[in-house]
Amino acid sequence: MDQISLPPLRIDLFSIFIFLGLMQAVYLGLVYLIFPAKRTPTSILQGLLLWSMGGFLLEIFLMYSGLIAHAWYLVDFSEPLGFLVGPLFYGVILCLTRGKLSKKFWSHSVPFFAYMLYMIPFWALPDAAKYNAWIASYHPDFPRLDYSYPYQTDPLLIREFVTPITLLSIAVYGLLCLREVSRFFSNQNASIWKPVTQAQKRLRVVPFILVTVLIFVAGVKIFNFEDTGDHWYAAYIAFTVYLTSFLHIRSSNLEHADLKIPEKYQGSKLDEETKSILIGKVKLILEQDKSYLNPDFSLPNLAKEAKTSVHVLSQAINEGFGKTFFELMAEYRVREACLILKSEEGAYLKMEEIAERVGYSSKSSFNTVFKKQMGMTPSEYRKTVQMS
Repeated sequence: MDQISLPPLRIDLFSIFIFLGLMQAVYLGLVYLIFPAKRTPTSILQGLLLWSMGGFLLEIFLMYSGLIAHAWYLVDFSEPLGFLVGPLFYGVILCLTRGKLSKKFWSHSVPFFAYMLYMIPFWALPDAAKYNAWIASYHPDFPRLDYSYPYQTDPLLIREFVTPITLLSIAVYGLLCLREVSRFFSNQNASIWKPVTQAQKRLRVVPFILVTVLIFVAGVKIFNFEDTGDHWYAAYIAFTVYLTSFLHIRSSNLEHADLKIPEKYQGSKLDEETKSILIGKVKLILEQDKSYLNPDFSLPNLAKEAKTSVHVLSQAINEGFGKTFFELMAEYRVREACLILKSEEGAYLKMEEIAERVGYSSKSSFNTVFKKQMGMTPSEYRKTVQMS
């Protein structure tokens, strides 16, 4: 490969924008997968989704800039990830709307693993074949190496049409996401155009994402006849990562931090009318949105949804419900656990699964809270209700 005159390195605005998006994707993936104190299905799926997007950005950055010449084994390594993006995005939506994933969900990753196996014959080829593949996609005017392929690497012609197949896969999962979001709003008797809770506001962006993706893909295809327009796709993915980073920072609880420890409710101006309004908001958020099923749900999260301060909301909960925020969450979670234990499905579910479904990452914590509220363990309660 040394005797081949390679195209000059291309370091421009696109390559810089893509590279910075790649760094953001790697960092955010770490935030969701490794750094959180409590890993939830949502955080795991979001982390995997970001790293999948990072895989696209890495390959396109190397191929577009010409740095791929130092890592030929990475040519087309991200192709299988296209069959993972749709399922991961769908999984995140299911976690937001249902609070859990069924074991059957992971069957959606079968096309990803199947295509990885299909790619092995190509990945096993020497650098000359990888060079030709790169030139064909990014520099079609450059001469290719005289290389004789020892075997057929695309017998089913899947790789030849992998871009439209990938887009079709993403479109199908996009429609599934849209259906799930529509059901969610319908079940809550809410309007997608007038969301009330924080979860509803997060889900409202799904139709917007689908529409913008379709418009963007159509625009790229119309104006890029001679190449695949991968750098435009990468720029769009990088922008999505930047937006995710911004939303992550915006939704953090840093703005609610209070380093002072004042006397309880000293100088509070919470009147009875405001307290009544806040109690109504809390009931609406908890009973309709069921945010308490998320193990990471906190008082600052609830205060943000109720559009008030943590201090005022804490006082309203203590005086209106006669209990602390944590006691209130425990009451709602145990109530939800009782419904599951009474159900037909609850007869065979493991206690760990039930604990996770109602917002506890620890079975022991769930057992302790449940026994304190109900006077018996979850297992004893299940035996009682299932036998009656």
